[in-house]
This record gives sequence, C-alpha cells and structure tokens, in this order.
Amino acid sequence: MLRWLASFLFFVLVGTTVAQAPAAERLDEECTIGVAVGRATADGRPLLWKNRDAHERDNVVMPLADGKIPYFALASAGDAKVVWGGANVAGFCIVNSVSRDLPQGNDKGPGNGAFMKLALQTCATVAEFEKLLQSTNDNGRRTRANFAVIDPQGGAAIFETGHVSFTRFDAAASASGVLVRTNFATTTDGGRGKERHARAEEILKTPAARELTVRFLLQQLLRDLKAPPSAQKGERGRLDTRETIHRQNTVAALVLQGVKPGEDARWTTMWTVLGQPVFGIALPLFPAAGALPMAVAGDPKSALCEASGKLAAAFYVVDGPAAPAPAVEGEEAAEAEVAGSLRWLRTDAMAVVRRTVLFAEADVMARHAEAMENWQKAGPQPVPSALRAFQEAMAKVALRQLQELVEAHTAVESGK
Repeated sequence: MLRWLASFLFFVLVGTTVAQAPAAERLDEECTIGVAVGRATADGRPLLWKNRDAHERDNVVMPLADGKIPYFALASAGDAKVVWGGANVAGFCIVNSVSRDLPQGNDKGPGNGAFMKLALQTCATVAEFEKLLQSTNDNGRRTRANFAVIDPQGGAAIFETGHVSFTRFDAAASASGVLVRTNFATTTDGGRGKERHARAEEILKTPAARELTVRFLLQQLLRDLKAPPSAQKGERGRLDTRETIHRQNTVAALVLQGVKPGEDARWTTMWTVLGQPVFGIALPLFPAAGALPMAVAGDPKSALCEASGKLAAAFYVVDGPAAPAPAVEGEEAAEAEVAGSLRWLRTDAMAVVRRTVLFAEADVMARHAEAMENWQKAGPQPVPSALRAFQEAMAKVALRQLQELVEAHTAVESGK
C-alpha cells in the first residue's frame, strides 16, 4: 500500500523534470516520437515513445500473426492493413512521425503505416530493419517518415526515411543517449512541429530526465499541455492545444519498454493509452501474451477508447467551423501534422479528472512492477497465460475508472 501511494504522490506532485542534454546535441531534434538507449534509462532497458496525432479517433491495439513474427500494433479501428506503432515477440519495436519534407521519387510500395507493418512482421533487430530499408530503396516504398526503433540487443535508432533513401541516427552515438523528432527531418529544411520541439527541449533539460522512466514519459512528457507562443489566447480556463505536445488531435500514446541484452525478448512491454492521453489510462500489454482484452482490441472499436472519447468531449469547446478534409488522401490522410480547427480545452474543469487518471495509472504501474518482480523470480521466461490474465485485470480496472468518470462528467455542458 505504501509503495502504491508513493507512486501516486510522485506522479501528482513532481513537475516536469528531465535530465539536461547537451545543448548542441538536441537543437535539431523534436519530440512527438523519441527513443532512448539503455544507458539513458533508470533500469537499463531502452524506451521508445509516441503520441499519435491523427484525424481518426477510434484506435485499438490488434494482436496480429499475419507474417513471420507475431506482433501487437496500434491501429485505427477496423483497419489491419496499416499500423502506427507496435512491438513483436522478437522484441523489435517501432513508431513513426510523418515527415513530408523528406524527398519523394516512387509511386510504388508501402507507405508509412504499411511499411511499419512489414517491419513488425519480419524484423527482429535494428540491423534487420536497416536491411529492409536498403532492399526497398530503389522502388519498394512510398515512405516519408521518421522511424524510431529498438531491439533486444540494445539497438536504439531513428531513421529519417524518404522514398528512395534514408539516414540513420543511433541513440548510442549521442551524448545524452536520447533522440527525438516531430514532423520534420533534420536532414531537410522542413518546419512542422518546431514549437513542440522547443517545448520538448525544455522538458528534456530538467533534472528528472537523467534516468528516463515509463512513468515520466507518460505523465510528464506525452501529457504536457504548456501552450507555445503561437497559441491563441482564450478566456480564463480555455487552452489552445493545437501545438502543445499533447494536442487536441492526439488520439493515442505509446511507450514501448524493451529488455536488457541477455534478457528474454518476450518481456517487452507496450504501454498503451487509447484515446486522448489526458483522458485515458495507460495499460501494459505484452506481445508474448498472444491475445488482448476485448476492451483494448475491440470488435471493431475499443471500449477503452470510446470511454476516453466521451470523457474528452465534455472538456472541449468547438470554436468556428469544422476544418476541411486533409489535403492528402489514402494512407497519408491517417497522419496529421495539422491539428485542424481550434477546439478550446476546458482546463478549469479538469483537476478532478487529472487526479483520478493519475491515481488509477499509478495503481496499474505499481501492480505491474510487483507482478514483474514476482514473474522474474519464478523464472527467466514469461508465461503467456499469466500475461493474458494480468492484461485482462488491468483493462477492467482502467475501463471501470473511465466509465465512472464519464458518468460523473459528461453531464457538464461544454463551454459553460
């Protein structure tokens, strides 16, 4: 009980705190996605993270076995053809951020989401992912993205990837051991996401980031709501979140925790928030479990995502006409650099929700830490049935808490 309470108080009371990286190291990098090598984390395990910014609000995690390696993937509900981040049972993990400033040149092959699916189906290491890129350089893909990847051998890298070329950046080669990006590549002159970059730099220079943790990334970075200079000023208690790190069009969040070299890759954990992170609770999911709770995977929609969406709707005020449809079509339309029409976030009414979400998530994290300790004492390999039972229990905890919040808050009239 004391351990659980200590975790909760940490999340509620500690401000945004992360270790200072050398200024020259990160000036040209951003943070909608990021990767950290083991030496930069508290427990020596690599970390990979992403806020998914998209127009499609119905998100699920799918358990897929349609290739050489089974995997869990973040996807839009009902669409398994493309994925937007995930982890496979070999311990290879991948996320992306769209970067349309990267060069084009092909009209064949998979785009960003389909290419990540291919990587999860076939790759076990960062080296294998690089070989996949090399083999598709000539005419095999339509990617324009920053891909961040980790593996069970300690690999942690970002690949700025156009249609016919890519550039690799290794986290181990950086002084901080951390690499971050938003919606532009450092190898081009693009400009999307510059303000989110500046805010991420501010966060990543604070003392608590000396040793990155899952809880820090989820609760201090991916949920950050500090408005940038360009944000429109609203009346008291109204926030413009079109270019905050947690944006009005953020629809899911991932923190993927790898393993130390020598550990069984099947301990890889995919911390997932379906729906807006400030209105959702992160769950630890294990690709080695082979199956997911229905509240996560959905049929086709996720009950957790729907509950988060209902809760979020009570705290946004629409200002002006709806935004036009994305200028791009097909798969590319699933990735949004632009947040759309302004929707004010009603921060004056969020205090109880924020405390409740953090309280519930602290409970899940404490239970996860205890379970991992017990499992690893019992043996070096995970037992799939135990992983499945734990996922199911945590999904029920999260869904029950979100449904109670929905019941308590959806009666609040937006804008009042």
